[in-house]
Amino acid sequence: MTSLLAAHPLTLGTMYFGTTVPARIAHDVLDRARDLGALSWDTANIYAHWVGRDGGESERTLGAWFDSRGPIARDEVTLATKIGNLPVAGGPGPGGTTGLGASAVRRQVTDSLQRLRTDRVEVLYAHIDDLHTPLDETLGALSDLIDEGLVREIAASNYSAERLHAALSVPTAHRFTALQQRFTYLRPAPGADLSPHVQLDDAVAHLAHRSGLTLVGYSPLLSGAYTRADRPIPEQYRTPALGPALLALGEVGSEVDLDAGQTVLAWMTQRGRPVRPVAGVSSVGQIEDAWRAVTTELDPDQIDRLDRARIVGPAAR
Repeated sequence: MTSLLAAHPLTLGTMYFGTTVPARIAHDVLDRARDLGALSWDTANIYAHWVGRDGGESERTLGAWFDSRGPIARDEVTLATKIGNLPVAGGPGPGGTTGLGASAVRRQVTDSLQRLRTDRVEVLYAHIDDLHTPLDETLGALSDLIDEGLVREIAASNYSAERLHAALSVPTAHRFTALQQRFTYLRPAPGADLSPHVQLDDAVAHLAHRSGLTLVGYSPLLSGAYTRADRPIPEQYRTPALGPALLALGEVGSEVDLDAGQTVLAWMTQRGRPVRPVAGVSSVGQIEDAWRAVTTELDPDQIDRLDRARIVGPAAR
């Protein structure tokens, strides 16, 4: 089964909608995204609790937009949310989170649908791998939601290759159709600690490709580090390839009139094995810039130059 996400070159990330991005501005962004045709939207039941809120703000902001714009607008959007990673007192999941037990799955989806003011989501992610719950219990509960029409398809996020293989081997009526991991143009140093994020490494990417999963990448712009002087490239990405990679981004970007961050988004969507970027934005201008990036065509030579520049050593030959 091909994921609905495969039809979208870009996913709008709404992590801070309703918190650091006020609802009024968020709704302006959503209106502009709709106008542009950027109609894959991504949220979670944890966004954004770490700024001192309860974690439901992003979903509630989207829900208010759907309620005010009507059913036609809702039907146009491929809506994704995530469950399993919300911290709760005494939570049974990893690090005291809600986890992905059958009853927790049911309760979280019910709550998310209420906040989103909708009767279904197109994509439901298992936000983290819950090692405390048997995979057949989690996959069975998620599969039931599809049978009931509450969810169109299910997906995984932050899974290792080993655990993704195990999940795909569970005999259920429905299986994961997409995988969302951390991914950007720069490659992190071997063994770099990106926790709690899980990198889309070669092993899990190969498995996902063989299994027909659509790949989705979060944090593609490294919080603005490609373009903002006040946000240096994170230490985990400071490898011998950094200089050549940034030089290639600048050269290719100048050829197609994109900045370095936009060039990252264009490359992600057009590389040999595309990774659909989740671009978190906080203004109308940013969604316009992101959409222009993923709709700007790179030629094969430009993609090849970018591919080679990000790798140092024998693999670059």
